[in-house]
Amino acid sequence: MLGYGGHFLTKARRYSVTFGLLRDIRVAYRRTEHTDTAGSDDTAGTVTVGTLAFVGSGWLTDGDALLPSTAAAQRRERQRLGREELAHEAWSGVAA
Repeated sequence: MLGYGGHFLTKARRYSVTFGLLRDIRVAYRRTEHTDTAGSDDTAGTVTVGTLAFVGSGWLTDGDALLPSTAAAQRRERQRLGREELAHEAWSGVAA
């Protein structure tokens, strides 16, 4: 946590909003929100899905598969070059 030794929820109560206050406000809002929307009918724009079906997996075309496979090959090449550079530096340091 970037050198901060305390718990992430501990904050100065004097100079900032505490998490307890935020929690209390959120609870109060949720309680009033439910009572405010009890009479309204907001289901006009709601879509309910009753079933799910498996469509498939994998790439649709060879072109779709080309991009991630090329990126993976480039990553492997960079890792190989990095290992070679480290080995060369280690070898150069021993010889010097």
